[in-house]
Amino acid sequence: MAEKTIAPRGHPVRSLVLKLGALLVAVGAVFAFGVSAGVIAERDELPDRLARRFDVEQRFAAASHALGFRAPDVQEAVWRPVDLNQHTIEWASIRIHAPGARGGALAVLGDSLVFSSPLGRFGYLGADNVLRPLPLQAPTNVAAIRDTPLSDDPLFMATEFRVHDLLARQRGEGSWELYVSLSRFEAVGCYQFKIVRTVLEQTGAELVVSQRGWEDVFVARPGCIPDKDHGWRFQGTEAGGRMILTDQNTLLVSVGDHQFDGFNSTQRAAMDPDWDLGKIIQVDLLSLQTRIYAMGMRNPQGLVAMRDGRIFSTEHGPQGGDEINFVREGANYGWPLVSYGVNYGFPRSVWPTDPHPGGHSGYTRPAFAFVPSIGISNLVQPDAREFPNWSENDLFLISLRAGTLFHVATNGDRIAYVEPVDLSRRLLGRERLRDIVGLQDGRNAILTDSGRIIFVRNAERHADAPRSFVVRGYSNLAAPLPEELFAASGSRVERGRQYFQISCASCHSVTGEIGTGPPLNGVVGRDMGSAEGFHYSPALSHADRVWTEDALRSFMSDPNGNMPGTTMPSPGISWSMAPEIVDYLRTTSSDAAQAAH
Repeated sequence: MAEKTIAPRGHPVRSLVLKLGALLVAVGAVFAFGVSAGVIAERDELPDRLARRFDVEQRFAAASHALGFRAPDVQEAVWRPVDLNQHTIEWASIRIHAPGARGGALAVLGDSLVFSSPLGRFGYLGADNVLRPLPLQAPTNVAAIRDTPLSDDPLFMATEFRVHDLLARQRGEGSWELYVSLSRFEAVGCYQFKIVRTVLEQTGAELVVSQRGWEDVFVARPGCIPDKDHGWRFQGTEAGGRMILTDQNTLLVSVGDHQFDGFNSTQRAAMDPDWDLGKIIQVDLLSLQTRIYAMGMRNPQGLVAMRDGRIFSTEHGPQGGDEINFVREGANYGWPLVSYGVNYGFPRSVWPTDPHPGGHSGYTRPAFAFVPSIGISNLVQPDAREFPNWSENDLFLISLRAGTLFHVATNGDRIAYVEPVDLSRRLLGRERLRDIVGLQDGRNAILTDSGRIIFVRNAERHADAPRSFVVRGYSNLAAPLPEELFAASGSRVERGRQYFQISCASCHSVTGEIGTGPPLNGVVGRDMGSAEGFHYSPALSHADRVWTEDALRSFMSDPNGNMPGTTMPSPGISWSMAPEIVDYLRTTSSDAAQAAH
């Protein structure tokens, strides 16, 4: 028998070393890739941006609410830097309510930060970083709408009746009056803009309500705001509502024209001395007597009294007409007869009641105007301790549409320059910045429409401070009203209707009426740029395409990305909301009446 030949084998130790080496190289490569990806992701906040792009948080919040679950009780807020010209600022955010209806406001009571949800549930963040509820419900009377025909009226939205601003007036040590400006539903065809107040007191670490119920302070004339004679019945989004104290007993409140502008209705409220709409109103808090302080304003969304006594306001104009105004007693700012803005649509046309746009002849000119519009919102004077490189003339200004914080340098009654801080590119995605206040320690707090509070501080001043902080107590807060939260149950069509009302209905009707945007009833299958009477941008009027379901979903998720050159701003609609809005639009008819009444 032949001898069997055995192939030589390598040394077992050498073989093991080679295998381990190959494994280490592979693990190292994976680790290096992971670290690099992690650094890039951390630098660009990709996890949170992706979550927002795919609407994870909003959908999870709605589903959790439907199942009876709440968000985690403990939140960690991490400070992140943003470089400016003279300072590096840092910001960190926490959540106070789930995404849904837009609105709400902030007020500072000592070392507590009081907040309102859009439709008037209250809570506060104490000095111990614990969130607690306040047993208050703003008297918006939204629940009464559910039993009226208006609940199904496509030209009426319950979420228009919301809280506009909060203001604290100290009465004594540990005691404050809390003032709330809001829109109230009285009855069909009778709506109110009003200010109410109650009393809060500090007891240990907690705030308590020491007065039963709300006291009326001011109801804007004509008392009952009627239905507009065409278009939306009631425009609470154009109510303004900012409040400031000019001394201990005198309050100024900005009241929007509610779209009674001579174009969206025949009434020109801002020029009518018998109406308080479209004015800044002075209120004596002792006698409750009122008078017109300034007039000719469209939708004044911000108001600040500087430490030197100057007063600035911000105002939503029509397209390209957002303004910062230096407020003088007795001044008339000209709306709706003059504006730097133009009418919505394309080709550009002058505002219908202003044949010479930009002139402001005969009226007080703005200190600054934003072109394009930024969706201007509130403003506040930064604390000189926190930002020592800025002068006593500087302001913080926030925006809704642009999702941006602005550093504004004033020079007397003019604006020297405006420096943007684009938070929308850093974690916050589609955030709309609703309100801003100065905290007792010098930092600032910003409320967003998605239910976040963003804290802002000077990085250099806090270089040795912890890089994060923990907030507890989210589960303590009052449950949202049905109108405040996106529906997680029900049909896709019903969810789409809710999404449409919150994100689209302020510009687009489903009854055939032309508003800021074209009507969308019967839009599925319609030629692009074909709604009669609406002036489209060339991007749409020359598109020569049909609005398919896919085209609508893509366009509303990213208008300019899918149709370069369109004048439509992003409505903040995610890919997960868009299909359900399209399902709702499929139920609307191209034969809808041109008006609901």
